[in-house]
Amino acid sequence: MCSLAMHQLTGLLATNFGSPSGVTTQDHYVRELWRLSGFFAFPIGLLVLGLIAYAIIRYRRRPGNDRKPAQFQYHIPLEATYTIIPLVVVAIIFGFMYSAENHVNKVAAKPAVAITVDGFQWGWRFVYPNGHVQIGTADYNNINNNNDLPVLVMPSNETVQLQVVSLDVVHTFYVKEFLFNRDLIPGINNVFDINVTKPGLYPGQCNNICGEYHAYMRFLVDVMSPAQYSAWYANQPACSITTAGVSGIQKGSCSALNAGSNFSGYTQG
Repeated sequence: MCSLAMHQLTGLLATNFGSPSGVTTQDHYVRELWRLSGFFAFPIGLLVLGLIAYAIIRYRRRPGNDRKPAQFQYHIPLEATYTIIPLVVVAIIFGFMYSAENHVNKVAAKPAVAITVDGFQWGWRFVYPNGHVQIGTADYNNINNNNDLPVLVMPSNETVQLQVVSLDVVHTFYVKEFLFNRDLIPGINNVFDINVTKPGLYPGQCNNICGEYHAYMRFLVDVMSPAQYSAWYANQPACSITTAGVSGIQKGSCSALNAGSNFSGYTQG
């Protein structure tokens, strides 16, 4: 019986309360914050429901009993209890939240790779240090078509710094498996680091309603091993353009790239 109870307790302490496991080094802090909230929420919820049930049953009106309950204006011990305990709980959660935000938002001075992510209605442009661009929008005629999505290529197990920029309205960079999203706000310089531990192909999308074709504003993240990424990057000419759905690499203009004018043809399909 004791071993069974210990096994159940161990399982409870290990649960993520429904949260998925991410694929980055930063998602640990998000999941721990979620678990902590669950550890507080469930007991408090059970306590409140128990007190409500007790009050309903214990102080229900009985036939033939017209006695009025005791009337008083203050109950200092009770009021102090339901004031102090919530404050303590909030303070503890705030402390863990502050720590989690500091870890997630920490940016490296010298990341392994730095990529600029431009969001626009309704597509994405990924600009690499040598000026190479991955750009594209979804197929407006078929939302289920994943073949023509722009692809963000990055290495695994290395710090990748993303600078997210909006070229028109507010967008959001969101990848479910990263347990992370970040807004792209016009005029705001948003930078964050991400370290993906598992190579693979991960779907991403804009997570903020940004206009008529918001639902089509999707992309893919192709996470490779560092060696594969180095080989891929070496094959991308400086200031070249890879357009989603178009074979081959097109020649680009670094001056046009800096001016943000590589959007010809990116209108409703």
